[in-house]
Amino acid sequence: MARRGDIDRPGAATSRRPRAWGDFGVVALMLAILASVYLLDVDTSLSEVRRIGRLTACMPPEYPPLVTGEAQAPGFDVELLGEIAARIGVGLTIQSNAAMVRDFNPRSWRITRAQCQILAGGVVSSQITRSFLDTTDPYLKTGWALVSPAPVLDLDGKTVAFLAGPAGLDRIALSRLLRAAGATVTMAKTRDDLIEGLAAGRFDAGASEALMLSRIASEQGWSFRGLDTGGGDNPISLGLWKGDLTLKNAVSAILADLRRSGFMTTLADRYGVTVLTD
Repeated sequence: MARRGDIDRPGAATSRRPRAWGDFGVVALMLAILASVYLLDVDTSLSEVRRIGRLTACMPPEYPPLVTGEAQAPGFDVELLGEIAARIGVGLTIQSNAAMVRDFNPRSWRITRAQCQILAGGVVSSQITRSFLDTTDPYLKTGWALVSPAPVLDLDGKTVAFLAGPAGLDRIALSRLLRAAGATVTMAKTRDDLIEGLAAGRFDAGASEALMLSRIASEQGWSFRGLDTGGGDNPISLGLWKGDLTLKNAVSAILADLRRSGFMTTLADRYGVTVLTD
């Protein structure tokens, strides 16, 4: 005979089993998640650098003041990475890649993990760059600028040579600015091509990345000014492969210590640049 309470709870006899199966499912899911953690590849990026005894960096062959190719003053990024490698306890090997200054698109550089563990020499920490690379905290800033043998305030009717800068700078914004100002835009293939064209009068002005152009202006005694394309400051960082967290953490910690100790300020004074502060 059924009791009165049983009539009020028609599912009482069958409700325990689904709840028990639900609890079992939650436990099984948690165990599966924990098991998957042990199946993930262990990040050995830092220990691998120490095992082989060197940190290999991909850089453009020449990109003053970051990479100069000069023995006595090899460049801001070259000396910075040399100090980072020394503090990790390894040597530094530089892998030159000319495509880094010929093409603004990092995917066209054809750089792989087998070639280098870190990228430098003008890596802009932008959304474009971070779509395929991880980056450290920035230490310099850059943007678009203009260089000319004599001051050029009005670009209307002027021939402006464009030289591709680091990855991450917005070339579309620069193109719009120059064309809106009435300039005729042509291409400079290399830094030397830009300098020779300006000196010979083939170009009225040159547009490219600010750090490089400021160095050219200083060397040649030319006019230099920044260009406001509306994108704000563009921070320069070191690039690392996604997932190389142990190496990134070690490099980031060293960068922070170099900033605190004044090493980066001294290095910046040597190359005529300004480091970012916290």
